[in-house]
Amino acid sequence: MRCFLAVPLAEPGLTAAHALENELRARVPEVRWARPETLHLTVHFFGDIKEDRTATAIDVVTPIARRTSPFDVVLDRLGAFPPRGVPRVLWLGPGGDVGPLRALALECRSALSRAGFAVEDREYNAHCTLGRPRSPWSDTARAAWGVATAADAPQIRFSAARMVLYESRPARGGATYTERNAVAFSGA
Repeated sequence: MRCFLAVPLAEPGLTAAHALENELRARVPEVRWARPETLHLTVHFFGDIKEDRTATAIDVVTPIARRTSPFDVVLDRLGAFPPRGVPRVLWLGPGGDVGPLRALALECRSALSRAGFAVEDREYNAHCTLGRPRSPWSDTARAAWGVATAADAPQIRFSAARMVLYESRPARGGATYTERNAVAFSGA
């Protein structure tokens, strides 16, 4: 099963992110845009793991989530991965304080590593994937994205209140995500 841990966007940020995505869809061509219901900030990507390991993963991260208090997130900048060259991912991310989200991700990485899960060594980059450019991406489309990233992005705010284990399944028009388990941030 292909899965990942994430903080889903919540209202009012989810509606604002949908509006931004629709605006970008009208201005930036040749992009496979993310399904609006899939918008999230990844905490940890597992890739393919056996279903019984998902229960272990939830057991490992539940105490971390329960110690975490809900926190505010402000998404206010657009970018691409990789930052230079031909982009593969177009994203919306936080430009300011990412401390609580980064702390959550790093604590989850550490606990998951101790439990035998593979974790990334690279720096954590909080972002919400908005779309993936089609290949080849024309100069016109690239220029339109450049104009969008040069403008001030709206401040999209929400309170992060839970972490979700999603199953990802490939589908026509982009992957579909099924919520397999969720843990509320209770700050206990």
